[in-house]
Amino acid sequence: MRFAPFRRRREVTSEVPPWTEGETVVAEGPPGPPAVVEEEVAPPPPPPRGPVIWPWLLLLLLLVAGGLVAWWLISRDDDNGRGTPSAVIVPRVVGERRERAVAEINSSGLTARVETRPSSAAAGTVFAQRPHGGARVTRGSNVTLSVSAAETVVVPDVVGKRAQEAVSTLRGKGLVVQTASVSSEKASGTVLAQSPAAGSSVGKGSTVQIRISRGLVLVPDVTGQSRSTAVSTLRGAGLDPTVVNVPSPQAKGIVVAQRPLAGKRVPQESKVQLNVSRGQAAPTTTSTGTSPPPPPPPAGTTTRSVPDVTGQRQEAAQRTLNGAGFKAGVVYVPSEDPQGTVVSQSPAGGLARRTGTRIQLNVSLGPTPAAQKVVPDVLGLDPQAARARLSSAGFNVQTLSQKVSNPSQNGKVVDEQPAGGRRAPARSTVTIYIGR
Repeated sequence: MRFAPFRRRREVTSEVPPWTEGETVVAEGPPGPPAVVEEEVAPPPPPPRGPVIWPWLLLLLLLVAGGLVAWWLISRDDDNGRGTPSAVIVPRVVGERRERAVAEINSSGLTARVETRPSSAAAGTVFAQRPHGGARVTRGSNVTLSVSAAETVVVPDVVGKRAQEAVSTLRGKGLVVQTASVSSEKASGTVLAQSPAAGSSVGKGSTVQIRISRGLVLVPDVTGQSRSTAVSTLRGAGLDPTVVNVPSPQAKGIVVAQRPLAGKRVPQESKVQLNVSRGQAAPTTTSTGTSPPPPPPPAGTTTRSVPDVTGQRQEAAQRTLNGAGFKAGVVYVPSEDPQGTVVSQSPAGGLARRTGTRIQLNVSLGPTPAAQKVVPDVLGLDPQAARARLSSAGFNVQTLSQKVSNPSQNGKVVDEQPAGGRRAPARSTVTIYIGR
């Protein structure tokens, strides 16, 4: 904005000097009004200009537009499954055939789960769905479709039966069997529970789950063994060993005690604590300055060299160890050696161990392993009953004797190898040890 120049008027008076006598004064006319002279004065400065805000408004608008574009891109990616799953509408498929309903659910970005149930609807038709049609759910969610069964059957009662018999009974009714093994004091292989319950009406082809007992296992005697051997033996028996290092006069790394004690029956995967020697503690001195004498060795035990039985047949190796005063533990392992051959042992042959120590024998399954069976548990039986039970299960039987301190164990099976509950090739040899 431009301002017109400000003009100010002021009067200018001309003073005439006084005249003196003798001077001629010429009068130029009557005196007029005083002369006026115009003087230009600079205009006042304009007021200060306010801040310019339109660039900031433009920047804010661009930021908002950029945020909207970014949100749209993220939302588009979500719909394509590359971000957080977006919501979808569940299609209504009640009344449709199973195949078409499943295809429609899956094509909507959901996962169809089908359950067959008895219904008055036509066989193979969806008569219910969950969530219902029209519901808004997260992409990838499951939608359960209840399909009318072509035929219904009553679930038989298999609780208390042996697993093999239970499976055969359920399959005979046109049902699908799903098994789960659990720890229990019931005999190994016994059905403890079933779902759906006996007497329920279900569609033919439905799944029935049965829970099967893993049974009890006999805790092996691992005292006197090295830590690694004892841990391997317990794990092979289906138990969970834990190691505690303790001071002991025994050699370092030797198991000096265990809990539970050997011979006790416990559920599979039970924990067995091993007290392992960390070597001779620093000797203490008496008031006379001499060390106390070492404790006497346990009564009735001696130390012998472990026989080397690798390469022998399992039966012969067990006889050799038994004759030397040692126990045997048999575990079958994959190997290209002929079936029944001892491929390794622990402790190794030639090492000194207390009599009564259990020597683990790793026995070959052979280059073409035969079918395996579960070894029956015959501990506590008399020899004749034990042999009959093992023979009827498809095993050969070898009988050896073993010294016992409890008179009630005389004439009874006090040990068997492979142990009851473990798997061994059909027609292989199970050795039973009779107390004497």
